[in-house]
Amino acid sequence: MEKFPARQEKIKESFDWKDIKEVETAKGSTYRYLEDGTTQRFKKAENKEYDPQAALVYVPGYKWVKEHAPPQILEKLGENELIYNDILLEYVQNPRKEGKKVYIIDKVGKKIETNAEIQSAEGQIYLAFLTGDTVDFSIPAYHKPEMGFMTFDTRTYTDEETGEYMRERHLGNAVVRIGLREEGE
Repeated sequence: MEKFPARQEKIKESFDWKDIKEVETAKGSTYRYLEDGTTQRFKKAENKEYDPQAALVYVPGYKWVKEHAPPQILEKLGENELIYNDILLEYVQNPRKEGKKVYIIDKVGKKIETNAEIQSAEGQIYLAFLTGDTVDFSIPAYHKPEMGFMTFDTRTYTDEETGEYMRERHLGNAVVRIGLREEGE
């Protein structure tokens, strides 16, 4: 797996997902951190609250990737922010088209399904972009929010009508506000 340099923490080291009340994105979506360890997105543009997601990570935007990605990865991610976002969305929004998949993985490639697993993962976690069973590229993902990083949330569930096992995934917009819980909250 290609290595990116370690991210410099800009937020206090002691904060974890339990300290976060909510995160807001550039288009007004709000991700609330729930007591059970899941997160729930409210999409302002649709005035709709979505089902809770099992895992939420933060993905670097193009500016960060351009500065830190190894050249062989950067060439796969495009030459500007628009192309970068389109490439990521191609995997996220079309999982059955051409076998495109995206998963949160740990440093040895094991799939991570929940926020609890993210918290307990040793070392760097990644968002892996696959075609079939082949990893096309991976980018670092983080459990702590960072201004300007995009959200990626996912969950698995069984479709009530078909009984089919399903995976939902969503790549959101850049974080513009991080709301921490007040003491005693």
